[in-house]
Amino acid sequence: MAHTKSQGKTNQKSNRPGQRRGIKKFGDQKITVGQIIVRQVGSKIHSGIGTKQGKDFTIYAMRPGIVKFFTRLGKKFVSVVKGKKVVAKKVVKKASK
Repeated sequence: MAHTKSQGKTNQKSNRPGQRRGIKKFGDQKITVGQIIVRQVGSKIHSGIGTKQGKDFTIYAMRPGIVKFFTRLGKKFVSVVKGKKVVAKKVVKKASK
């Protein structure tokens, strides 16, 4: 009979990569439909207007706009609000005669 216990359990343990959780889009950043805003364990941040929550508590955008974080009744929320439309101005050079 062996004098020490076997070490098989510790030898079989493998290092797994992290889940890459956290905030992916911060406040006042532009976002498009379907982009992930927050990946989390549990509902630390709740979904607000313009967002949905997946079954693994991932919050993603349902419409394009700007990400806004806010607190209501002690709970953190994230929503997507309509952003200002930025119209690119064309610079037209006048032809010289």
